Amino acid sequence: MKSQPVTQLLEVAPGRALRLGHLGGELTVVAGRAWLTRDHDLGDHLVAPGERLRLAAGDNAVVESWPPGEALRLRWRPRLQRHQRFAGALLAEPMRGLAFLAALAARGFAALARSAAASASRAQGCISGGDSIASSGALK
Repeated sequence: MKSQPVTQLLEVAPGRALRLGHLGGELTVVAGRAWLTRDHDLGDHLVAPGERLRLAAGDNAVVESWPPGEALRLRWRPRLQRHQRFAGALLAEPMRGLAFLAALAARGFAALARSAAASASRAQGCISGGDSIASSGALK
């Protein structure tokens, strides 16, 4: 059985922007005018009520109302990839968030390691040859 994408009715508050995601799909403006920007596109798009715009997977589109002070209502029908399952769709965003947190933690641990190495280097530089326990003959 083939999964059908769920059509969502979205309302964008005045002065707010909405990210549509990376799956692609079909956007229809129900009320208001939409200003759409997407990655790797040289121009922005103004979409009038009743007009549709298809977005390819990976477009990473952001939409907001135009002019900025007006409300905007949209119909968004994301495209589901053939191999995507419902559980995969539910887990995709949390897994992306966990990957981001893991990368952030890795950067933090790397900074701690650099700081510890710098502190150890400074500590070794402060001890002169005559002051160390090993040079005084205590260790044999």
